[in-house]
Amino acid sequence: MDFFEAQEKALKQTRRLVLWFALCVVGVMITLYLAAVFIRPFLIQPDATHLSWWDPQLAAIICPTVGGIIVLGSLFKLVQLSAGGSVVARDMGARPVDPSTSDPLERRLLNVVEEMSIASGLSAPQVWVMDAEDGINAFAAGTDPSNAVVAVTRGCLERLNREELQGVVGHEFSHILNGDMKLNMRLMGWVFGLIMIAMLGKMLIELLRFSRGSRDSKGNGAIIGVVVAGLAMWLVGSIGVFFARLLQAAVSRQREFLADASAVQFTRNPDGLANALKKIGGFSKNGALHSSKASEARHMFFVKSELMGLGLSTHPPLKQRIKAIDPSWNGEMLQGETEEIFRDRERPDPDAPFWDGRPSGAIPSRLAPESEPLQLEELGDSQRMDPKVGEAIHRQLSERNVVFRSKTEAKALLYGLLLAQDPTLHESCFDLLATKASRAMAENAAIWNRELAGRPASEKLALVDLSLPWLRRMSRSEAKQFIEITRELIHADGHVNLFEFMLQKVIERQIAVGLGLRAVAGIRYHTLADVSHEAAVLIGAFAAISGDPEAVEAGVVEFWHRSGVDLNPVDPEKCTLADVAKALVKLEAASPVVKVRILKICALVALHDNSLEDGEIELLRAAAEAIGAPLPPLSTAMKS
Repeated sequence: MDFFEAQEKALKQTRRLVLWFALCVVGVMITLYLAAVFIRPFLIQPDATHLSWWDPQLAAIICPTVGGIIVLGSLFKLVQLSAGGSVVARDMGARPVDPSTSDPLERRLLNVVEEMSIASGLSAPQVWVMDAEDGINAFAAGTDPSNAVVAVTRGCLERLNREELQGVVGHEFSHILNGDMKLNMRLMGWVFGLIMIAMLGKMLIELLRFSRGSRDSKGNGAIIGVVVAGLAMWLVGSIGVFFARLLQAAVSRQREFLADASAVQFTRNPDGLANALKKIGGFSKNGALHSSKASEARHMFFVKSELMGLGLSTHPPLKQRIKAIDPSWNGEMLQGETEEIFRDRERPDPDAPFWDGRPSGAIPSRLAPESEPLQLEELGDSQRMDPKVGEAIHRQLSERNVVFRSKTEAKALLYGLLLAQDPTLHESCFDLLATKASRAMAENAAIWNRELAGRPASEKLALVDLSLPWLRRMSRSEAKQFIEITRELIHADGHVNLFEFMLQKVIERQIAVGLGLRAVAGIRYHTLADVSHEAAVLIGAFAAISGDPEAVEAGVVEFWHRSGVDLNPVDPEKCTLADVAKALVKLEAASPVVKVRILKICALVALHDNSLEDGEIELLRAAAEAIGAPLPPLSTAMKS
């Protein structure tokens, strides 16, 4: 299953849904216009005997008003949801899991999410728990992977074992990677606009309460007319919502099968996901939720959260899903007994330091996993994203006591990575940090700076990835200050090196976009030919780092194979980081399939000599972050 192709299909599906939604809106406008024509005599012409079905003036009032209410309602909801998945999680009554939690069930969940994150190349989403929900369920929400959340119910935590939990988390990661998460958020926004019509109609009906004391027959007629208008709005709005929900449900059912298939390939363990579904089927509460807001997000959940008929079920029947995963299934469900999880290795030592100061090599490299190397053609393929790679790297990090326990520690790491090594400049940066943040922060950053001096880029990146869940917990004002300080540290010497450039791209994508401080570019480029010059710039940049004169030719040939377009190469010696930054801005607006092809070409050039140097690792990560494409762990021995 190619996640990038799945994203492309999700985009096409979005365009079709926009058309259907527009038809729903037009249908609601026309129906309400006809209702207004019928009701008008009660309001302004109670003695009228002739009814005209066409009134341009009335149409000019009703249609724009109704359309405006729907559009404004949808925009309001979409703007609200643009803050990220935490908005939905909070509405569901969930709470964020503390990354330093010592609760064994929560620790296990965090470990599984972090392992999946490493294996897929996605930054770890925030993890939330719905404590009040005993049913077995979960969801992923967000408008971008950088602001995504994965939330599970208390029942999911307590009644699933590790393999089953991994299957559920893999399913939710598939929704993030397939583009379903963003599609689901849009569906919520669009449907809310139609709900607004029904809500306003209900408000007008409430006017009947205040009309009982009136004895004026004309006044009563007008009030009755308003109430009838409200009834019409409520009825027509509800019908519009019904048809919108039908579309929502049809799309959701299709995407659930896709996410199941992706999760099975991703986790390489069909029994985990199948048994989770069997436990849900055998549990009296299934995946039921009590939250009053659950109906709005019903299409996002792992399994259906309420009983729905008339084609409104957002999920395929459990038996169909299980049978698709396990064709030999005998039809028996499993009992969802509470799991006893008290394994010492899952519990962090509360007294352990967040950095043990061990010599170089203490932190495992993301680029040398204990598994078969990932091939170029398999970037984005769920069958080749091995969670065991994530488990191995995560286990080694845990064994080294590399644990962050606060936002302060996480910020100190990034500041430390940006402190200059030159003694004079280091002192200047230290003073800047002490002034802008605090002296204690500057001292902690200096400790990180000394500990990480000379370490490989892959080790530093592993630590940066561990710090991101904490950094996303910053408030917007904190994040603005943090970004401003990092920008000043990066430019302190008047020169930006490759590592600083990469770290800047990580911060822009994971912090600025994640917290809504920067918007993500919309898709404007759909073929490699549209971004040929930008591809040439990146090829030249990677060739300049590798120092291999044949790397440019290899990249040009690969581009031709993938696009059929001749590429005008750019002289590696003339490629600057400013050129690369400009190219990445345009590439961010490319389609998912184009992005992954660009990454594959870049990886081929970087690995032309069958090795990855620090600079190549840094530029690959910078490119992946800037364009918004996940980059799974690669092997230093990877070949195409």
